[in-house]
Amino acid sequence: MIATIPAGTIFPNRPWRTGVAGTIWNGEVGVGGTNRMAWRWAPLRSLVGLGFAADWTVKGADTLLNGRATARPGRTAIDTVSGSADASLLQVLQPTLPFTCDLTIQADFPRIVVGGSDQSVTGQLTTDAGSCRPRTPGSPATTLPPLMLSAEHIGAESRMRLFPATQRRRTLMTIVLGEDGSTEIGMTPEGAAALPFVGLPGGASIKSEM
Repeated sequence: MIATIPAGTIFPNRPWRTGVAGTIWNGEVGVGGTNRMAWRWAPLRSLVGLGFAADWTVKGADTLLNGRATARPGRTAIDTVSGSADASLLQVLQPTLPFTCDLTIQADFPRIVVGGSDQSVTGQLTTDAGSCRPRTPGSPATTLPPLMLSAEHIGAESRMRLFPATQRRRTLMTIVLGEDGSTEIGMTPEGAAALPFVGLPGGASIKSEM
Protein backbone atom coordinates (compact mmCIF):
# COMPACT_ATOMS: atom_id res chain seq x y z
CA MET A 1 0.00 0.00 0.00
CA ILE A 2 2.80 2.44 0.91
CA ALA A 3 4.44 1.83 -2.47
CA THR A 4 1.40 3.32 -4.21
CA ILE A 5 0.66 6.36 -1.99
CA PRO A 6 1.48 9.55 -4.00
CA ALA A 7 4.49 11.59 -2.81
CA GLY A 8 2.27 14.68 -2.66
CA THR A 9 0.74 13.21 0.49
CA ILE A 10 3.86 14.08 2.50
CA PHE A 11 4.85 17.12 0.42
CA PRO A 12 1.69 19.21 -0.06
CA ASN A 13 1.87 22.34 -2.17
CA ARG A 14 4.17 25.01 -0.70
CA PRO A 15 5.75 28.19 -2.09
CA TRP A 16 9.15 26.44 -2.30
CA ARG A 17 7.82 23.29 -4.00
CA THR A 18 8.37 23.08 -7.77
CA GLY A 19 6.74 19.80 -8.63
CA VAL A 20 6.52 16.41 -6.96
CA ALA A 21 6.69 12.92 -8.44
CA GLY A 22 6.72 9.29 -7.37
CA THR A 23 5.37 7.74 -4.19
CA ILE A 24 6.06 7.77 -0.47
CA TRP A 25 8.27 4.71 -1.04
CA ASN A 26 10.44 6.31 -3.72
CA GLY A 27 9.88 9.86 -4.96
CA GLU A 28 11.28 13.34 -5.52
CA VAL A 29 10.24 16.96 -5.07
CA GLY A 30 11.55 20.21 -6.51
CA VAL A 31 13.06 22.52 -3.88
CA GLY A 32 13.44 26.26 -4.41
CA GLY A 33 13.33 26.07 -8.19
CA THR A 34 16.89 24.83 -8.79
CA ASN A 35 17.24 21.73 -6.60
CA ARG A 36 15.51 18.37 -6.37
CA MET A 37 15.23 16.13 -3.33
CA ALA A 38 14.84 12.39 -3.87
CA TRP A 39 14.15 9.81 -1.16
CA ARG A 40 13.75 6.10 -0.63
CA TRP A 41 11.70 4.70 2.25
CA ALA A 42 13.62 2.64 4.84
CA PRO A 43 11.10 0.10 6.21
CA LEU A 44 13.29 -1.37 8.98
CA ARG A 45 14.34 2.03 10.36
CA SER A 46 10.71 3.14 10.17
CA LEU A 47 9.71 0.20 12.37
CA VAL A 48 12.54 0.72 14.87
CA GLY A 49 12.12 4.51 14.97
CA LEU A 50 8.32 4.38 15.16
CA GLY A 51 7.99 6.87 12.32
CA PHE A 52 8.59 7.40 8.61
CA ALA A 53 12.30 6.85 7.86
CA ALA A 54 14.04 7.47 4.55
CA ASP A 55 17.41 7.99 2.90
CA TRP A 56 17.47 11.25 0.96
CA THR A 57 19.59 13.22 -1.50
CA VAL A 58 19.32 16.85 -2.64
CA LYS A 59 20.89 17.69 -6.01
CA GLY A 60 21.27 20.93 -7.93
CA ALA A 61 23.76 22.97 -9.94
CA ASP A 62 25.82 23.71 -6.79
CA THR A 63 24.20 21.25 -4.40
CA LEU A 64 24.81 17.62 -3.48
CA LEU A 65 23.59 16.73 0.01
CA ASN A 66 22.90 13.29 1.49
CA GLY A 67 21.43 12.12 4.74
CA ARG A 68 18.84 10.08 6.58
CA ALA A 69 15.65 11.20 8.31
CA THR A 70 13.01 9.76 10.62
CA ALA A 71 9.80 11.74 11.05
CA ARG A 72 6.87 11.26 13.33
CA PRO A 73 4.17 13.72 14.44
CA GLY A 74 5.82 16.77 15.99
CA ARG A 75 9.40 15.56 15.64
CA THR A 76 11.95 15.00 12.86
CA ALA A 77 15.44 13.54 13.37
CA ILE A 78 18.00 14.02 10.58
CA ASP A 79 21.22 12.02 10.66
CA THR A 80 24.54 11.84 8.79
CA VAL A 81 24.00 15.01 6.75
CA SER A 82 26.98 15.68 4.50
CA GLY A 83 27.83 17.42 1.25
CA SER A 84 27.60 20.87 -0.30
CA ALA A 85 24.68 23.19 -0.93
CA ASP A 86 23.88 26.50 -2.55
CA ALA A 87 22.84 29.14 -0.01
CA SER A 88 19.46 29.46 -1.73
CA LEU A 89 18.39 26.43 0.35
CA LEU A 90 18.55 28.67 3.42
CA GLN A 91 15.51 30.52 2.09
CA VAL A 92 13.60 27.24 1.98
CA LEU A 93 14.61 26.23 5.52
CA GLN A 94 14.14 29.73 6.96
CA PRO A 95 11.90 31.77 4.61
CA THR A 96 11.69 34.65 7.12
CA LEU A 97 15.42 35.44 6.97
CA PRO A 98 15.84 39.18 6.32
CA PHE A 99 18.72 38.60 3.88
CA THR A 100 19.81 36.48 0.92
CA CYS A 101 23.27 35.07 0.20
CA ASP A 102 25.34 34.06 -2.80
CA LEU A 103 27.79 31.41 -1.57
CA THR A 104 28.30 27.67 -1.26
CA ILE A 105 28.03 25.76 2.01
CA GLN A 106 29.83 22.56 3.03
CA ALA A 107 27.82 20.66 5.67
CA ASP A 108 28.70 17.84 8.08
CA PHE A 109 25.99 17.23 10.70
CA PRO A 110 25.85 13.84 12.45
CA ARG A 111 22.55 14.71 14.16
CA ILE A 112 19.77 17.32 13.96
CA VAL A 113 16.49 16.99 15.87
CA VAL A 114 13.62 19.42 15.27
CA GLY A 115 10.47 19.29 17.38
CA GLY A 116 9.78 17.26 20.48
CA SER A 117 11.50 17.61 23.83
CA ASP A 118 15.04 16.70 22.73
CA GLN A 119 15.81 19.23 20.00
CA SER A 120 19.51 19.46 19.22
CA VAL A 121 22.18 20.18 16.60
CA THR A 122 25.61 18.57 16.36
CA GLY A 123 28.12 19.20 13.57
CA GLN A 124 29.57 22.02 11.54
CA LEU A 125 29.32 23.88 8.26
CA THR A 126 31.79 26.00 6.33
CA THR A 127 31.19 28.46 3.53
CA ASP A 128 33.22 29.56 0.56
CA ALA A 129 33.88 33.27 0.16
CA GLY A 130 30.73 34.98 -1.08
CA SER A 131 28.30 37.78 -0.30
CA CYS A 132 24.99 38.52 1.44
CA ARG A 133 22.57 41.42 1.17
CA PRO A 134 19.39 42.55 2.95
CA ARG A 135 16.10 41.81 1.20
CA THR A 136 15.36 45.53 0.99
CA PRO A 137 15.59 46.55 -2.70
CA GLY A 138 18.74 48.49 -3.51
CA SER A 139 20.59 47.41 -0.36
CA PRO A 140 24.33 46.87 -0.89
CA ALA A 141 25.91 43.44 -0.68
CA THR A 142 28.51 42.60 1.95
CA THR A 143 31.52 40.57 0.83
CA LEU A 144 32.27 37.68 3.16
CA PRO A 145 35.40 35.58 3.73
CA PRO A 146 35.03 31.81 4.30
CA LEU A 147 33.05 31.28 7.50
CA MET A 148 32.50 28.33 9.83
CA LEU A 149 29.62 27.42 12.13
CA SER A 150 30.27 24.81 14.82
CA ALA A 151 27.48 23.16 16.84
CA GLU A 152 27.94 21.09 19.99
CA HIS A 153 25.26 19.58 22.22
CA ILE A 154 26.12 20.09 25.90
CA GLY A 155 23.73 19.20 28.68
CA ALA A 156 20.24 20.39 27.74
CA GLU A 157 21.28 22.77 24.96
CA SER A 158 23.11 22.99 21.66
CA ARG A 159 25.67 25.77 21.42
CA MET A 160 26.57 27.15 18.00
CA ARG A 161 29.25 29.68 17.13
CA LEU A 162 29.94 31.48 13.84
CA PHE A 163 33.47 32.66 13.12
CA PRO A 164 35.88 33.30 10.20
CA ALA A 165 37.33 29.98 9.01
CA THR A 166 40.88 31.35 9.30
CA GLN A 167 40.32 33.09 12.69
CA ARG A 168 38.59 30.53 14.88
CA ARG A 169 38.88 32.54 18.10
CA ARG A 170 37.05 35.51 16.59
CA THR A 171 33.36 34.94 17.39
CA LEU A 172 30.86 36.78 15.19
CA MET A 173 27.58 35.26 16.33
CA THR A 174 26.34 32.72 18.87
CA ILE A 175 23.17 30.60 18.83
CA VAL A 176 21.92 28.56 21.78
CA LEU A 177 19.16 26.03 21.12
CA GLY A 178 17.43 24.47 24.13
CA GLU A 179 16.03 20.96 23.99
CA ASP A 180 12.59 22.55 24.47
CA GLY A 181 13.01 24.60 21.28
CA SER A 182 13.98 27.89 22.92
CA THR A 183 16.62 29.80 20.97
CA GLU A 184 18.84 32.75 21.73
CA ILE A 185 20.88 34.48 19.01
CA GLY A 186 23.64 36.81 20.12
CA MET A 187 25.72 39.19 18.00
CA THR A 188 29.20 40.38 19.00
CA PRO A 189 30.46 43.86 18.08
CA GLU A 190 32.83 42.27 15.53
CA GLY A 191 29.91 40.30 14.11
CA ALA A 192 27.74 43.40 13.72
CA ALA A 193 30.51 45.04 11.69
CA ALA A 194 31.16 41.95 9.55
CA LEU A 195 27.50 40.93 9.09
CA PRO A 196 25.51 44.19 8.77
CA PHE A 197 22.84 42.49 6.62
CA VAL A 198 21.63 40.54 9.69
CA GLY A 199 20.37 43.79 11.19
CA LEU A 200 21.36 42.94 14.78
CA PRO A 201 23.59 45.44 16.64
CA GLY A 202 26.69 44.36 18.52
CA GLY A 203 25.99 43.11 22.03
CA ALA A 204 22.30 42.45 21.25
CA SER A 205 20.48 39.13 21.51
CA ILE A 206 17.14 37.76 20.37
CA LYS A 207 15.17 35.04 22.16
CA SER A 208 12.47 32.98 20.47
CA GLU A 209 10.79 29.57 20.36
CA MET A 210 11.10 27.06 17.52
